[in-house]
Amino acid sequence: MINVIGLGSAGCNIAALLDDHDPYRVYKIDTNLPKEKNYFSIAKRTNAEDYESKLPAKITNALKKISGPVVLIVAGGGKISSATLRILECVSGNPIEVIYIKPDLSTVSATAQTLDKITFGILQEYTRSGIFERLYVASNTEIERAVGNIPLSQYYPKINAIIASTFHMLNVYKNTPASFSSFLDSDGISRISTIGVGTLDKVVDQMFFPLDYVGEKNYYFAIKQKQLDEDPELLTNIKRRVKQDDPTIKTGFGVYATPYDQNYIYIVANTKIIQGVNYDE
Repeated sequence: MINVIGLGSAGCNIAALLDDHDPYRVYKIDTNLPKEKNYFSIAKRTNAEDYESKLPAKITNALKKISGPVVLIVAGGGKISSATLRILECVSGNPIEVIYIKPDLSTVSATAQTLDKITFGILQEYTRSGIFERLYVASNTEIERAVGNIPLSQYYPKINAIIASTFHMLNVYKNTPASFSSFLDSDGISRISTIGVGTLDKVVDQMFFPLDYVGEKNYYFAIKQKQLDEDPELLTNIKRRVKQDDPTIKTGFGVYATPYDQNYIYIVANTKIIQGVNYDE
C-alpha cells in the first residue's frame, strides 16, 4: 500500500484520481475540505509561514501514524505549500517520494514565484542528499505543450488526469514482470526526476518538465500482445527508439504486454544536478 498525501487544491485533486486504484491510501490536506475519512481541513491563513507553524496537532498526530511508502503531491506557489516540510517531517520514518507541480510563472504573483523558488530549491536539496527517495517534477506549461490546446474549463482537470495516470502506470509497470528488459542500474544519486510519455513511431519524448543535465532515462514500453508475438523488428525498433542524441545520457527499457488497442511509452528521466541554478556564471 502506498500512502498518498495531497496538499493544496492541485495535490488533493491528483491524489483523488489515484484513489480510484487499489495500491493507494489517500490523505487530503487543504482548506474547506468536507468531513470525510483521511480528509484534514485547515483554516485559511493570511501568511504563508502560518501554514507550517500553525499546522494543527490533529494533522501531525495522524500523519505520524502512517507506515509504509509515502508520496506527497503539492503544487508550487500556493501559500499552503509552505506546510510541505512540516508534513514530510511527520512521515520521515518512511520511504518518501514527492511529486512537485511547477506553476506557470508568467501567470502567478511575485509572492507565488518566491514561494515556488524556495520550496522547489529545498525539496531538491533534501532529495539530492538522500532524505527523500525521489522528487518528480512536472510543469503545467510542459504538459500543455505536450497535449496541445485544452479547453479552459478542462485545463486543470486534464493536466491533473495526465499526471495521475502517467504516475500510476509507471508504478504498475515497475511492479510487473517485463516480457523483455534492459533497465539501468541506478547510480543512487540521480534522484531528481521528471516523467513523460511517447509513442513507438515518433522519436519524441514528451516530458513533463524540461529537466537539465539528464543522466539517465528509463523507458516502459506497453506493447499490444499481437505485436509482441508477430513483429520480428520490434526489438530493433525499440533499441532505435531509446537511443539518445546526447551520448552522455544512459538509457534502459522494459517491454510489457498491454490489453489496449494502442502502444504507449512511459518515461522517467533522472538527474543528480539541482535545477534552476546557472552553473555557467
